[in-house]
Amino acid sequence: MKIRARRVAAGLIVAYLLSMGLLAALQRSMLFPAPTLPEGWLAAEARAQGARELQPVAEDGTRLYGWHLPAPTSRGVVVWFEGNGGSVGMRPGAFRRLTEDGWDVVHLNYRGYPGSDGAPSEDGLRMDARAAWAVAKGIGGPVWIYGKSLGGGVAVGLAAERCDAGDPPLALVLESTFTSAVRVGQEKLPWAPVGLAMRDRFDSLARAPRVTAPVLVLHGDADTLIGPRHAEDLAAALPNARVKRFVEAGHNDELLTTGPGWAALTTLLDEALAARTP
Repeated sequence: MKIRARRVAAGLIVAYLLSMGLLAALQRSMLFPAPTLPEGWLAAEARAQGARELQPVAEDGTRLYGWHLPAPTSRGVVVWFEGNGGSVGMRPGAFRRLTEDGWDVVHLNYRGYPGSDGAPSEDGLRMDARAAWAVAKGIGGPVWIYGKSLGGGVAVGLAAERCDAGDPPLALVLESTFTSAVRVGQEKLPWAPVGLAMRDRFDSLARAPRVTAPVLVLHGDADTLIGPRHAEDLAAALPNARVKRFVEAGHNDELLTTGPGWAALTTLLDEALAARTP
């Protein structure tokens, strides 16, 4: 019996170590599932949507691809960070509504995503975010930051950095995002050693207290990928946040440009602009 118990224990240890190795090997392919687009799609969509194509270079020399969509009469710029399966050109309705409301849009594809060189990682995406901020600042006017899902993890980090530097964004808007990528993984795989295996952690909760800008958190109560408790916990850690919940909305539903979501956004931005007026 003792020999059998030792064998069972040894088997469990081996299975645990194998699961750690498998998670470590596959985590980036699961966290960064870059879409595959037809050749020429990006340029064709840029022409169709009236975007100026960008090729900025991140601080480590990685060449990125993105768009600048100008507003007819600009009030400022939004730096846009999409979810992990997105690309420039995939949210035409949202971009059109933003530009019609007077906001230029700057959206760069993460490294390793369509048109951009390199391979994605948390450190790499944070460099990409700084490149996007630099492009937006070069356009001129107040700059605010938007992030959806994984993009929320990128957005919170950039906002914290800019607040630390004394150059805070006009506002930060987060849609369907998490407190940390590790927490999402642990909730989905409670049996697995996610916390030990994940390298790209995107710990927004740890960075949140540094974000002094006004924040709007949008989240669907029917989000089964990133539960609504993430929104509540993240908002509680942000010094100046308000939460807008959507009763029947799931993770991939459009929250920003719905009636309630758009009203909450325009209120936030109008208040932020008024607060900056001398």
